[in-house]
Amino acid sequence: MPLDPEATREAVASNLENLPFRWSGDPVETVGWGFSNVVLRVGADVLVRVPRTPEAGDRSTHTAEVLRRLPPLPLAVPEVLGTLPAGPRLPFGAVLLRRLPGAVVDDAAARADREAFTGDLTAFVSALHGCGDEPLLGVLGAHGAGRPGVDALDALDALDAGTAAAAADRLTGRERQVFERWATAYRRWLAGVELVPVHGDLWPGNLLRAAGRLSGVLDWDEARVAPRAVDLCGLWYLGRDVAEELVRAYAARNSCDYEVLHEETRLAAVRRELRGVTWSLRHDDAGELEESLDKVRRSLHEFLLPPA
Repeated sequence: MPLDPEATREAVASNLENLPFRWSGDPVETVGWGFSNVVLRVGADVLVRVPRTPEAGDRSTHTAEVLRRLPPLPLAVPEVLGTLPAGPRLPFGAVLLRRLPGAVVDDAAARADREAFTGDLTAFVSALHGCGDEPLLGVLGAHGAGRPGVDALDALDALDAGTAAAAADRLTGRERQVFERWATAYRRWLAGVELVPVHGDLWPGNLLRAAGRLSGVLDWDEARVAPRAVDLCGLWYLGRDVAEELVRAYAARNSCDYEVLHEETRLAAVRRELRGVTWSLRHDDAGELEESLDKVRRSLHEFLLPPA
């Protein structure tokens, strides 16, 4: 959807006067202009997320509802301040969020005090996975005891044939054999795995730190009911040692078998990178496709390694 930057800022500003919180009249500034969303900032602590596509609009509405339904958690999550209605210059509306303070976590920050980092993140993930609130489960697409309908699960986590075929065609020799082995193990695992509420995209870029501790979690677009390993596999970006320490701490806190959870996390890690393949094929982005395939290759290598 071609949005005009100046018109978008003006549309947001004209709607702010009708919201239930006081607006100081601060200028509306552009923070980011992505493929799916435009992010604007009002003053120091209000972010406005403007969807650019119908899909992004639906996802933004879903995310706002999830954030409203979340119970208190050990780390801060964005507060929904309000929504802006759809109109000629905001075709899919907008969502206003309270900006969380803090800096994005990087490798150095995670390793500076690994015990604190592991403890903070384990407490957060465990609390989220233990949420049994029926209204939240309903928003996340669950039915009954946290199980989604078959169609919802297929759409969220099952490996679609197009992605599998495209990945297999671009892998060679040993890589293709490992991929086929992974796909068989993944489908078998997904058919009977326990599902819990998950953030869905828990990686360092969505974690905030302040005063030397984890402080908040951003970007809840992928929140759903899914295997708990979905929220553990993104931490492999910090290195195998940090990720395995987190998996071990989570297993101990939640009375899980470490080796089983480690295997599940590696299964989920390959699936995570295959999402990039799906996106690249859908948008015919050859450069992104090659980058995604490199990530798939690395995750397949990790899939073969035994737990430490």
